[in-house]
Amino acid sequence: MDNQQPPPPSGVQRTQERPTGITILAILYVLGGLMMLSVPAFLTALIPMEVPFLAEIGIICWAVFGLLAILYFVVAWGLWNGKGWARMVAIVLAILGLLNFPIGTIISIILLIYLFKDDVKAYFT
Repeated sequence: MDNQQPPPPSGVQRTQERPTGITILAILYVLGGLMMLSVPAFLTALIPMEVPFLAEIGIICWAVFGLLAILYFVVAWGLWNGKGWARMVAIVLAILGLLNFPIGTIISIILLIYLFKDDVKAYFT
């Protein structure tokens, strides 16, 4: 019995598996997207929407957090599938996360160090 794997489909250049850290990061982006959706959901449940001004704020919250959730889901998909643009977006989001002092800053520094590791960069090429 020969345990060789079949060759990758044409056009596929990647020969290495997805790094475990990227898998974890993609899952965390999905969870982050779900958290983004939970914010306006809780506000909608807690704020009486019959007050016009509050209803408008609720709509704005749904729009902003909904777009952020979509961004997180798309980045998670891109990271999971090794898309180079997803790594770049994750880097930009980590740079923005540096402003979330102190915990966000620490997490963002760790993410930036990880996203610039050679094996991680190689996965996205």
